[in-house]
Amino acid sequence: MPPEYWSAIEQFVTHAVEATAPHVSYTEKQLYAVTARLALWAWQTASLDLEVEEVFSAPVIDRFTAVGLPQYTKAGRNTMRSRLRRMADVLLGPDRDPDRPRPMGNSNASAPYSEPEVAALLSWAAAQPSGDRHTSAMALLALGLGAGLTSREIAELRIGDIEVDDKGIVVTVGGERPRRVPVLREWEYALVERVAGRAADEWAFREGQQGGNRNLVSDFVARTHGGFGPQARRMHATWIVKHLEMGTPLVPLLRAAGLREPEALGRFLVFVRDVDDEDERELLRG
Repeated sequence: MPPEYWSAIEQFVTHAVEATAPHVSYTEKQLYAVTARLALWAWQTASLDLEVEEVFSAPVIDRFTAVGLPQYTKAGRNTMRSRLRRMADVLLGPDRDPDRPRPMGNSNASAPYSEPEVAALLSWAAAQPSGDRHTSAMALLALGLGAGLTSREIAELRIGDIEVDDKGIVVTVGGERPRRVPVLREWEYALVERVAGRAADEWAFREGQQGGNRNLVSDFVARTHGGFGPQARRMHATWIVKHLEMGTPLVPLLRAAGLREPEALGRFLVFVRDVDDEDERELLRG
């Protein structure tokens, strides 16, 4: 594994193995081998946050063992899946029925927000008190629904990372998947409001934070008014599906999403609305 890849996943892999090893019959060498492969696939191919709850979820394990181990036989993939499921039992708690076979099917993507739900999220943001809480709520929606950023990327963004010009807004994302993301036109106004009058080194979300809080977005939503609040994964799914329905070319979309392989988009296709026959024919005609 190239050193730069290992440096990106080392902390996650080491934590998972050290937390699991005392409670399972596998050796640390066996655990490191399968965990490193899973973490690299989750980070590089599936574009997932390296969070235990996400990477060791049953759908992700099933998807990884189905498509992420092409050099393995079916028996070998089943062995790897068994090891990962045992690790998941330790890290997340045992399933209600841990011995139930799981099909090696597609991992489930979070469902995108419907138009009425997006309207409800705007009402939620409007219900926040004036000042930082209101503009933070709007910036959260704009960065999630308008740029597809993860909760960690939103929490780490600075005002100086948001570039406003006569062609719209582009967000420069750092971290594990550095990239530049043009914001969807319909969400630009919210970021213009957030940027106005603020210094480049201020936080784009939640002024006064100390940085490093991986739960900043969920903590903010849990403490806000208005009930129905956003989830970063569903906002990301909404952004992906929006671009798929708009017909955004594949390569720019992969680049903006921080994805290396188009396979990661496949799980969102079930949410893409069909076009009628005439429109489909015109689109395919070119």
